[in-house]
Parts: sequence; structure tokens; C-alpha cells
Amino acid sequence: MDEGIAAKSRYMRFAKLALAVPVVLYAGVPGEIFALNLYMDNKTAQIYAKPGPGRQFIGAFEKIEEAPDQAMAASKHQPHPVAEGRSDSPALQAAEAAQKARPVEAGKSVQTRLGEQGLEIESSNGDFKMNIGGDVQLDAQLNDNGEGIPQSAQLNDGMGARRTRVHTQGKLSRDFNYRFEYDFVRGSGTGAAGITDAWVEYSGWQPASITFGQFREPFSLESLTNYKYLTFIERSAPNNAFVEFANPFLMGISAQTSGENYTVRGAFQAEPIGNGNFANNTSLTSNGNANRNGQSGNSSYGFTGRATFLPLYDGNTGLLHIGASGSYRNVNNTSNGVAAMSFANWAGNVDRTNWANTGGLTDPVSMAGNRRVLESFSRLGVEVAGVYGPFSLQAEYMRTGLGGQNYDSRDHLDGYYAYASYFLTGESRSYDKKRGAFGRLNPGRNFDLKNGGPGAWELAIRFDSLDMNTAHVSGGFMQTGTLALNWYLNPYFRLMADYAHVFTNQHSDNGFTKVMPALATAGQHPGIFTARAQVEW
Repeated sequence: MDEGIAAKSRYMRFAKLALAVPVVLYAGVPGEIFALNLYMDNKTAQIYAKPGPGRQFIGAFEKIEEAPDQAMAASKHQPHPVAEGRSDSPALQAAEAAQKARPVEAGKSVQTRLGEQGLEIESSNGDFKMNIGGDVQLDAQLNDNGEGIPQSAQLNDGMGARRTRVHTQGKLSRDFNYRFEYDFVRGSGTGAAGITDAWVEYSGWQPASITFGQFREPFSLESLTNYKYLTFIERSAPNNAFVEFANPFLMGISAQTSGENYTVRGAFQAEPIGNGNFANNTSLTSNGNANRNGQSGNSSYGFTGRATFLPLYDGNTGLLHIGASGSYRNVNNTSNGVAAMSFANWAGNVDRTNWANTGGLTDPVSMAGNRRVLESFSRLGVEVAGVYGPFSLQAEYMRTGLGGQNYDSRDHLDGYYAYASYFLTGESRSYDKKRGAFGRLNPGRNFDLKNGGPGAWELAIRFDSLDMNTAHVSGGFMQTGTLALNWYLNPYFRLMADYAHVFTNQHSDNGFTKVMPALATAGQHPGIFTARAQVEW
């Protein structure tokens, strides 16, 4: 008799559980629910959809829909409930519904972790992924201007935020990737000047993909190495003048592919979202495309491409990288030279006064006779880098040719840099084969006072040269040497210190526009000490 009571009790508990499943899954719930956590009261054996005092978690159940053909086939082999006299049996109906619900592993539907790009949230099937992160770079500069230099021509000491960025990026519906990034100290305060990346990528044609939106143009190894992973506080003089000063984040479309030992990317791009006071923007208003209620435009456009190859690759501890970039850009001259394009470079990272500057490359309409009009420019770059254990080398050469009225084959701007680095603690530079650029460094042992971890220590030396004096341009000729010491406390926190000396600083006198204060600083050879604290999250 006791066994009969126990069996009956078990049947009642099963019936209540089975009855609760379809009731919760189907009744009074808007939309379609695919998974649900259930809880049973330890005293009353009642089933609940929410946790509470005295309730025990019994599992997560997922609704399973049968295909029509399967359901019809199953009905042919099972007795009809009415024939059995059980059409009004809630226990039977609940039991049949319970058989159609299968438990899923708790906590596996969404995964969160700290990854390369910050906090990562990812679905268990990998179709959805979102990263949220950011970084801050705080800089300081101290100068030795030399004797007898007037205050107006000296570099200024100071401190400031070089970059303060936040970003979100991830994956939507398996084959679509996206990224949005905003820099709070970028541009000059115009509405959209701080936007860097704002793009969507379709990757369903692996290994090829297509990107739409605003993204960095594919030119130069140093430019495409993320600013957080640079060896020196500032990029080299030719990169600053020909890529960064021209605002490399442009609106457009690109196609790219990569393999085990190569990358190829080509882009058609117009001007960026928002002017941001970049001299290479030539939209019809100072707000660029951020101006929704006034005249704006993207009359300047261009094509840029880059290809890289790895002749040798033995993991990150040994590699040889070679690459080449090319670009052609049409120039919009609707301002008639009032706000003409230019190229420039600075000497420090806090005082960013342009010490080399071409000035406007289209003269105002009021100029007579030999008026210059820049109609287009083309760029060419070649790059090489090598890593052998803790030792690495990197070098690039860039040339920008000017085309238009009163420009000829003699009007080309040139620059190059070369540097070497060595990790005192034995690490090697990390290489991203998909991007064809260097990536995040992970110290062998993170800095830890308690356990004695030193972090990673790196020494580096660089020489760079920029010549923007031509037959029709007085842009300046600069050559600089830089020593760097980097301390990577962990992958997300780094301290940097650079000392630079300006060896050459000359401006030609060819009768064309001179730019102040570039002219006032000609002939100076300052020593510049810069420091940075960088943190990511």
C-alpha cells in the first residue's frame, strides 16, 4: 500500500511538472519563447518560472517545433486521444508536451569575458558578438629649445590627453561585422569630428570580405598598426605628413582578402564624416558631411590599395614582412584656394605646432600669373619589417606627387624612416596576419610586486626624414632621431618615454608661399622629451 501511495505521489508530481511546462511555454506569453528556467517549491511541489525562497532549480527547457511531415507520420502510429477516452486528461497532454521540450545547459546561451577589444558578449552559437571598450593616452612634453630662441618660436612644455576613445564592435547575424569608435579629443569640436571608425563588413565570402562606411584608408604599415601598439609615441614624420595629417578615416567601400602569408585590400573613399578642421578636407562647408541642414559635399575622392607578403614566417619569433601601397586622389577646389589642401608635420606630441608645412597647395584666385592649382595627388609607399626573437627592424619610404596647374614632375614630396627595437625581457613583437600589421604585445610575465613579475621592457631607436621642398613648394626639410623606452606592465597598461632631437630643419626660398610659424622655426634643433601613460579597458 505504501508503494502505491508513493507511486501515486510521484505521478502527481510528474503531472504537475508536465502540466506546468506547456502552460508556461504557450499560455499568456507574448511572442515565441524558446528557452525557460523552471523552479519547484520544495514543500508544495508547485512549479514556478521565477526563483524564490524554498524553490529549487530543476532545469531549463527549450520549445521544439516538429516539422509537419514528422507530426503527421507520428500521428499514424499513435492511438488518437479521443479513441482512448483521454482527450480531457491534463496529465497525458502535459506528458506529451514535456516530451517535446528538452533541457538546455544553464548559463550557455550567452558568454561574457574580457578579450582583446574589451568586454565581450557572445551568443553560444557564435552568431552574435559585441565588444565594448576604450582607452586613454595621457602625454607630457618637455623641450630644450636652445639658447637665444624667441618665445614665439619655441616649442611649449605641457601635458594633455592625446587620445580618449570608446568603441563598440562585434558580429551581427554570423556574416556581418561592425565597429564604431569615437575620440573625445579629436578634431576641433564640430558635431561629428570625433568619429574615427563607423563601418559594417560582410564576411560571407571568406576569405574575402567587403566593408562599407568610414574606415582607415589602407596605406602604410605604420598607419595600419593600431596606435595602441606603436613602438614610438608619435608616428614617423612622413606618415604624419602624408597619411595622418590628411585624416586617414574616410567614407567609402573596400574589398579585402588575406591568407597564410599575404593580404590585399583596395578602397574607393571620399571625405570623412565631419570636417574636424583637417586641411585635406574640401567639402563645401566647414562641417563636411555632418551638416544635415546646409550645403555639403564630397567632391574629393580617391582610390587606395595595399598588398603585403610574408616570405618568411616562423610564428611571431621570426618573420620577414614586405608590402607596398598606392593611392590616387582627386582634389576639390570649390573654395578657390581660400581653404586649400596642405601637408604638414609637427615636432612634438603636446605642442603640435607644424614645423614642416606646405601651406595651401592651391593659391587664391587673386594670385596672378603663376597661380598654382592642385588638381590631384598620388602616393606610393614601400615597407619592410623583420622580427628575430626579441629583435626587430622596420622601415618605409613614401612619395607624394602633386598634379595640376603650374605643377610638374619636380613637385614630389618624399620621406622615409627606419627603426630597430629590442626587448630586454625576451618578448617578440606580435604580428596580425589578417591585417598585415603588428598587434598587441603580451609580456612573458606581467608586472607583479608580490610575485616578482617584471612586465616587458623594450628599447628602440629611429631615424626619420621628410623633404617637402620642391620647385613650387616651400614645405620644409626635417630629419629627426628618436630614442624610446617602453614598459609594458601588462597587455593593457603601458608607460612610454621618448627623447627626440631635430638634426635638420630647413626651408627653401623658391618664391612661393611661406607658412608661419614654419618659417620662424627654420634652423632650430631642439631636444624634445615626451612621455605617455596608456591604459585600455
